[in-house]
Amino acid sequence: MIRYSAVLFSAFLLSLTGCKDNEKCEKARIALAKTWGSLRESAAKRKLAGVDVEGWSSVEERAALAESSFMTTRVTWTSAENAKNDLAQKVNGLRTDTEGNLQGYKLSLNAAFKEQDEYAKECK
Repeated sequence: MIRYSAVLFSAFLLSLTGCKDNEKCEKARIALAKTWGSLRESAAKRKLAGVDVEGWSSVEERAALAESSFMTTRVTWTSAENAKNDLAQKVNGLRTDTEGNLQGYKLSLNAAFKEQDEYAKECK
């Protein structure tokens, strides 16, 4: 009887804490890892274009850190936030071969920031 009461009490506590939808959060985590992977690949391509190689290398490394933060079910939130903050600062000083490429990257990066913020709000 005590064990049954403990199980009911645990279920009650979980309902009070607003248990997250695990399947929804898992899908969002995987999508976010793919988003960061895509941004990492884009930065690598910009680096290979030969303009601001050092800047794009740094952005590629930060995007890789963000990507790895969401690769496993145990999200490394501190690394993800640090990478996001670093990228927000670095992107403004970047140069590329065309303004369109830079603007497209900035838009994609801002979309990733919003996606990460939503994921943190819903699943952290």
